[in-house]
Amino acid sequence: MKIQHSIKFLLIVIICLIASECYGASSFYKNLSKRFSSNREDYSHLSDLNFANFREVRTKGIAPGKLYRSYSPMRDNARGEIVRKKSQELGIKTFINLSDSYKLLSEQTVFPGNYYSKQRFITLNMKPDYRKKDYQVRLARGIKFMAANEAPYLVHCILGKDRTGFVCAILECLTGASLDEVVSDYLLSFTNYFGIMPGTKDYDFVANNEIRTFLSNAFGVNDIERINLAGAAERYLLRIGVNKLEIETLCKKLSH
Repeated sequence: MKIQHSIKFLLIVIICLIASECYGASSFYKNLSKRFSSNREDYSHLSDLNFANFREVRTKGIAPGKLYRSYSPMRDNARGEIVRKKSQELGIKTFINLSDSYKLLSEQTVFPGNYYSKQRFITLNMKPDYRKKDYQVRLARGIKFMAANEAPYLVHCILGKDRTGFVCAILECLTGASLDEVVSDYLLSFTNYFGIMPGTKDYDFVANNEIRTFLSNAFGVNDIERINLAGAAERYLLRIGVNKLEIETLCKKLSH
């Protein structure tokens, strides 16, 4: 399982490297990959939840106890075990699995009979490229699934960083978060995994070249600082196939 996880992480890094050529920043991502470890001992300064990149999303418009994000609870390692225990403790009702197919999920040794397997979950098997039509179709399925099911929700991919970060950013924008809140939540994964701290050049690089760029491209705007994020997120979801009632239903479930 550790070998499988390492291969998947390497693939994610390779995708980041390819994408980063657009910014002339391949060396940044090469160096970033060297900071990642699967060993708990290498993150002794972090709490168990931060080590597992598990957190509650508490931006403006999202009520307490409604939305969580994390590393995959379906991986047989220290991070996965932490997320599994916390998910059950919190009574997570709906899992949004962005990275696995059902086949891959069912092959995980920790899945059969697990708390997760007895809840409502969807496997979206999304590739980490938000610009692709297939990604948007699968994202729309996930949003519809959330609207049709009950909170608390847990959104996760493998690391809970890129795909999870983008989906949570859309939900945060939709429910009224400020851009600063969205950026801070997205970057916290980079703090947890790579030690990238606010106020540093690396932090600003990721903020500008990832989350701000992601949202600008998704919303079709040049200046993400000057728009109504809630309206832009709603238009984006309508464009990819989520209907108005589903958006309103999910917003209500997240905010009450």
